Amino acid sequence: MSKSLRVIKENANLAEWMRQVKECRGSGMSVRAWCEQSGIAVSTYTYRQNKVWKELQKSNQFVEVPLSFDESNHSNIAASVRVGSICAEVHNGADEATLAALFRVLKSC
Repeated sequence: MSKSLRVIKENANLAEWMRQVKECRGSGMSVRAWCEQSGIAVSTYTYRQNKVWKELQKSNQFVEVPLSFDESNHSNIAASVRVGSICAEVHNGADEATLAALFRVLKSC
């Protein structure tokens, strides 16, 4: 496969994986439940999410990640970080990639 075709395929994969990550994060479901419903292995999803994060880090793009918030369950909040008028809450179970992305964004504020 030529280099240009490989780049096109990689970009198509990243676009699809980014769509999946956004859909999963916006679903309000756990990653495991979303993966089961979508027919994707959790390890495959995690690999794809990490690839998306790494690509976004390279390009320094801002991507909105929709979050769901369950007002009835505040006990899952492990930490709350405030920088100026920006407040970010970290819930129990947040993965390393999510925390790293959050702290990079807060550092730039």
